[in-house]
Amino acid sequence: MNALFSDEIGPLPAITLIVLALACTFTDLWKGKIYNAVTYTAMIAGVVLQIALHGAGGIPLALGGFAVGFFPTFLLFALGGMGGGDVKLLGAIGVLAGPVPTTQVMIVAFLFGGFFALIKLAWQGQLFRTLGRTLRYFAGLMVPGLGRTTLEGHQRVEIRFGLAICLAVIAVLLSLRAGGVVQALLT
Repeated sequence: MNALFSDEIGPLPAITLIVLALACTFTDLWKGKIYNAVTYTAMIAGVVLQIALHGAGGIPLALGGFAVGFFPTFLLFALGGMGGGDVKLLGAIGVLAGPVPTTQVMIVAFLFGGFFALIKLAWQGQLFRTLGRTLRYFAGLMVPGLGRTTLEGHQRVEIRFGLAICLAVIAVLLSLRAGGVVQALLT
């Protein structure tokens, strides 16, 4: 477990992040839900941990992390592209980890989520049809005179995003311990 600790996220927040991510992944895969009781408890624990570790300076760290994790994903939720439990989970991760690691977790989680969506489309035999329709839609937006196709009426691909978030948390914790490999790749 020592391999997951770094100067940026200490042992107790790292353990809490892993437990939170695993618990939410389990309930997301099993029941299709990420429970408020888990995410709200993690948010409160995160504020307490940040204050205990950083004194009064932990409050802006926790609030900044929450803002980074919650608000961008809330916009996706409002547009129908993400579940509310995922949004609250990323907010809780933000409180526990702070703004910079949370940004990394979100980026890596979206990469994992996109990969899972492609796998699901391929499994359902819809990958090439969906990619073609999507390319045609964007080409219609960018090329004058080219008729646009619509994306309306087609079945949406839904994935349980909790697993992508969990894998991203573990990847970022390992990356921070190794000197920021994920950060180096993202910059």
